[in-house]
Parts: sequence; C-alpha cells; structure tokens
Amino acid sequence: MPTVKQNNVLAKVILDAVFPPRCLSCNKFGAWVCGECWQKIELIKTPICYRCYRLSSEFKLCPSCHRQQALHRVIVCAHWQASLKKIVYGFKYRRARVVTNLLGGLLSAAIQSIPLAHNNVVVVSVPLHRYRYWQRGFNQAENLARVVAEQNHWPILTTLVRHKPTLPQFGLNKMTRKDNLADAFSLKPGSQALLAGKTVIIVDDIITTGVTLNECAKTLRQGGAKEVWGLVLARA
Repeated sequence: MPTVKQNNVLAKVILDAVFPPRCLSCNKFGAWVCGECWQKIELIKTPICYRCYRLSSEFKLCPSCHRQQALHRVIVCAHWQASLKKIVYGFKYRRARVVTNLLGGLLSAAIQSIPLAHNNVVVVSVPLHRYRYWQRGFNQAENLARVVAEQNHWPILTTLVRHKPTLPQFGLNKMTRKDNLADAFSLKPGSQALLAGKTVIIVDDIITTGVTLNECAKTLRQGGAKEVWGLVLARA
C-alpha cells in the first residue's frame, strides 16, 4: 500500500501534468521560478545600513541610525528588482507557497555569512493579526522563518502577537505608519523566560521604512531579548 508521502508525490505529478507550473516572474511553463529569472536576482554582497545605505559591517545599523532604533541590524538579501518583486508578489498574494523553500534558502544563506553564537539564537516572524491571517490563510513571514530556523537548527518562537488590527502599511507616510503600529504588538505570557539573553532573528519578506520591524523589536527587547536582528528578502 502506498505511503502518505508516496501519495503526495503522485498527487503532485498529476497536478503538474494537468496544471503545469509557470514561472511567477516570466510566465514560462516548467517551474514556479525558472532558472533564468532566479539568476536575475541581484544579491547584496556589500553589507549596508538598511536605513541610510551607508556601508556597514555585517549589516549593523550605522551609529546615527542605531540611536533611533530598537533593532541591532537588518540583513537585506537582495535588491528589489523586477524578478524578485514578481516572485515575492506571487508568494504573498497568489499563495504560491511552493517557493517558500527557495526564498527561505536565500534568507538562510544571508545570515550564515555573519558570525553568530548559534546556541543563543531564536527565530521569530512578524505576526499577522488573527483577522488578516483568517483572510489570507497563512503568514508568509512565518513560513519563511520556519525554513530559516530548520536550516540553521534554531528554535522558532511564536511568542510575538499582533493584538491590534492595523491598516496595511503600503501607501502610508512615515508618521502614519508609526501611529498605525503604535502598541500593536505584545508577548504571550511566559515569553520572558524564552527571550532572556537571546539574539532574536525576526523574519519578514520585505522592509520599507523599518517601522514594523522596529516596533516588533521594541516589544521583544522589553521581553528580555539581548539583541534583535531583522532578516528580510529586500528593501522596497
């Protein structure tokens, strides 16, 4: 009798035959992301401060930016160019979760380039409010975070909660973004014991002004985290 895994493989073969995958970037048949489009993704090879784009060792925030932030550093994997935009859009809004491992692998490779005390790291994702989660059916940041945690053998925590329903940040100016997210995040009871003295890697798909990550970082540091690092695919 076929195993569950064998049945899943068979189902995928049948689905791919009936509904062949098309590249999220160029629409070419054959794969969800074709090799040509994947090669077009421009990785960031020189560490920078994500806020001001000055060169910065190991993606640390430069001194002038760090004074305004609860984040210690933000690791940005790639430039926000056409191929990556389309792939991330498909992943996020067309529910093309089949590319989770590809995108999560990008994040994992980026953070592996920076020295870390691996026994003192935990992974967290930017949470969705429960209503938004219900509408979308999944949290893309959480899916990416699980890949990063698994590939690096780090625990993943679900201690961070978005308890306040907020507007989408896209299209809001900087001050409105801050007001929108003020007091939006909290920690589950007992989180302090899990966060105390830890370096927390908080994962999201993209970053714009950094307000969301910074508000999350404030909450995590209030809960006892030693440092909070952002890990994102790109800055939009």
